Amino acid sequence: MQTIKLEESQDVLVQTAAVVAAQRQFAQRLRQRTVADPLTGLPVRSLLIDRLELALAAAGPATGRLAVVSCNLDGITVLEDTRGSAVADAARAEAAGRLVGAVRQGDVVARISAQTFVLLCPGIQVAEDAQGIALRIAAAFDEPLRPLPGVEHRVRLSVGVALSGRASTPESLVASANEAMTSIRHDRQGSGRHG
Repeated sequence: MQTIKLEESQDVLVQTAAVVAAQRQFAQRLRQRTVADPLTGLPVRSLLIDRLELALAAAGPATGRLAVVSCNLDGITVLEDTRGSAVADAARAEAAGRLVGAVRQGDVVARISAQTFVLLCPGIQVAEDAQGIALRIAAAFDEPLRPLPGVEHRVRLSVGVALSGRASTPESLVASANEAMTSIRHDRQGSGRHG
């Protein structure tokens, strides 16, 4: 029977402490990835990326392509500047509800920044299906937001759509949809129709 020398037992304690620390860090990262946006209750960017990875793995000729739709709430910063952040946050929460109400069952709505939402829409057979979703969510903002009694504020959505292809990754789809949305926002601002 061998006895463990003191130095070896210290090494074991140090290794055990390192393993425990690594497990805690992993658990914390996992909690951060699965925590919803505190304002809207929607998934955050990291959870959206996880869901996109799963959806891309399942996409194919039988199930259809994925559409990623990036939406920016044009005009929220004006509301924040004039009425304050609490009213603007109430408007953002209302906008999130409208987006969730406008998508199909099985679609995912995530909030990735203060006024940018990204939708994951699986089962797209033709590009017109994605266009239909984009038009439906834009129509959800035909009426002004009412974040508080007596307060109305009209926002417009700038909407960009990206469809999955063979080389698509979650990040490339989100980037392409954001790029398309940003182009629309710039065109609208250049024509003086932003809102």
